[in-house]
Amino acid sequence: MTGTQTADEPTDRLTDSNSVLLLSPSFADGSDCTELLQPDAAAETNVLWVSYTKSPDKQLQRWRKRASGRPANVGMVSVEDSTRSVAADTGGATEPSLPETPVETVASPNDLTGLGIRITEFLNDWKGNGNRTTVCFDSLTALLQYVELETAYEFLHIIGGRMASNDALAHFHMDPDAHDEQTVEIITSLMDAVVEIDEHGERNVRTRKP
Repeated sequence: MTGTQTADEPTDRLTDSNSVLLLSPSFADGSDCTELLQPDAAAETNVLWVSYTKSPDKQLQRWRKRASGRPANVGMVSVEDSTRSVAADTGGATEPSLPETPVETVASPNDLTGLGIRITEFLNDWKGNGNRTTVCFDSLTALLQYVELETAYEFLHIIGGRMASNDALAHFHMDPDAHDEQTVEIITSLMDAVVEIDEHGERNVRTRKP
């Protein structure tokens, strides 16, 4: 992977990417990924969250802090412990959630067939609507607690192809401290770019294109 460069705004170098590995330790500062969902162009963006680790409401809270408005289309695929209704975590104490936010659920965290179907349904619904689709997958570290690396690799290869065919910009969270170097390298081989965030929140972007 070439073109290593430190960048304050990683989206500037990811215009031509469809798959991005976001490497961030769980304790790192500045690990908010919202800028990768193109919040400044919300009205022309379809946003899909796929979450093993955060409830729908938590994802929406992060969006509201950074975005200029509601996405053109929004959807969520929520897995296992993160499967809760929007605003369930807060008891309604926060700002109202985005209206008409569809939440699809996958009851078993190792059901990659079901997960792939839910993701594909959103991609197909939005295909050809003129908006850029952005996807947050949180996280591969959680996914790898339930399936073998080979199974995860095959799933990511297939779903990555579907996202690329829709010209989606998808980023996948991963905690590099939770995996050996070989595992990180295998996942990296599937990606167009890598954004690394260190413990101080500093970001380094690597892409396949110089």
